[in-house]
Amino acid sequence: MYKRIVSLAPSNTEILYELKAEKNLVAVTRYCDFPDEAKRKPRIGGWLDINDELVKKFNPDLLLTSTFVQNKINDRYKKNKMNIVALMPTTLKGVFDSIEKIGKLVHKEDESFQLIHSMKNKFNEIQNKIKQSKNRPRVYIEEWHKPPTVSGNWVPSLVRMAGGKYGLIKAGVHSKEVTKKQMQKYDPEIIVISICGMADKVPKEWLTKRKGWENLSAVKNNKVYVFDDSWLNRPGPRLAIGLEKLAKVIHPECF
Repeated sequence: MYKRIVSLAPSNTEILYELKAEKNLVAVTRYCDFPDEAKRKPRIGGWLDINDELVKKFNPDLLLTSTFVQNKINDRYKKNKMNIVALMPTTLKGVFDSIEKIGKLVHKEDESFQLIHSMKNKFNEIQNKIKQSKNRPRVYIEEWHKPPTVSGNWVPSLVRMAGGKYGLIKAGVHSKEVTKKQMQKYDPEIIVISICGMADKVPKEWLTKRKGWENLSAVKNNKVYVFDDSWLNRPGPRLAIGLEKLAKVIHPECF
């Protein structure tokens, strides 16, 4: 069992806490802000600006990374003969697999299965609430603003589970840039702003005042919403919250 873990991604930190394995967590990143207790753990940097000397100081027997943006970090630590496990889900199944894998690493297999079961139950509960709705509005979720980037990975699956259409990207594909022309053709009826790393502090005007976007149906009808990005962008337990938040803006009549 690994007793000195350094988590280099907020999603992994959340999973470890949910599995009651936080005692094994000796350090985290500055973005590991949930639950509140995680903020009190020692910090070793961010996504990419990791302080190698600090990491060595904590003498970890396991490093956990996430997403392809940390590929170079994985390579660097592997060259230094450090034990590193990369968890890179791009689908909901991948998220569940990551939870199960972390459960095995910290000898919390039963807890990981319970967590997965709980998430799936919540997903089913939300889907049952909206199953009578026939309307499936077009949805656009923005993960980054310079350039405008549509949320991919597991987000398309969440939108469809929440009763919306998501026509600009498929599940399992990394988030990608969208053009003004694509947006005008797609003309989303609902827009969710979920800018990576900015919680819910993003002004709607970043999007609503964007040239060429003012005539989109969602903008004209004031159906633009700002989400705490950790509800949708982190491949962990709170995706269940993200799904519920999505369902409430797509089908408010069901709640």
